[in-house]
Amino acid sequence: MITGEQVFLPAFKSGQTHLKVEGTEFHHLVRVRRFDEGDEIWVVNGAGTAARATLDLIRESSLDLKVLEEYENRGELGINLILAVANLKGDHLNLIVEKATELGVNEIIPLLTDHTIKKGVNTKRLERIAVSAMKQSRRSRCPRIHALTPFSTAVKSLSDAEHLFCYGSDSSTSIMPSIQKMKAPIPIVIWIGPEGDWSKDEIDLASISDYTFTGLGPRRLRAETAAIHAVGLVSALQQEPA
Repeated sequence: MITGEQVFLPAFKSGQTHLKVEGTEFHHLVRVRRFDEGDEIWVVNGAGTAARATLDLIRESSLDLKVLEEYENRGELGINLILAVANLKGDHLNLIVEKATELGVNEIIPLLTDHTIKKGVNTKRLERIAVSAMKQSRRSRCPRIHALTPFSTAVKSLSDAEHLFCYGSDSSTSIMPSIQKMKAPIPIVIWIGPEGDWSKDEIDLASISDYTFTGLGPRRLRAETAAIHAVGLVSALQQEPA
């Protein structure tokens, strides 16, 4: 049987021909999905290496895989797409991480902004969500989840990039032409503010940093909707032929 089933083996290195699967990945493949010897699956290490492999030998609590063919950056956009998003109330950040991972984001930076209400981030939980979304979407890279980062610190650390600063103002440029202008092979950073929007100081800092102030249309969007919408548009346009 040949399927699109994908397992995550972070220790998998390029050039390996035989792999061992244990723990939760073994349980899911054999006990839940009922895979058998001879069936084919995909293996990814989260760092860009993917391989088509066959189940070679199933034991009581582990199985051996034989690598058939190796690929680099399977399912990736080919650009470094970064999402810098204000930490949100409830579980909204969980949803953003899941969908942004499916859409091809490489890094997710939860921001501590002037109007941020929720001050904590469960990074480990977000990493588990990203791994699950990477597997489901058949990517080979898992996004890096940063710790909660002050807005000004993130601005300083992301100087060499193109910046889409999402802000609902009459002076903001529509996101579509803003994306289409970004042709250089440097990182693209999407900035999404909190429920209470950006503060004046943050807007001023983005302005003097020469960010592209970007509008997402005439409707007022929730922060999580804005993040997914913006990432989806960049992802779709970056995959269009030049």
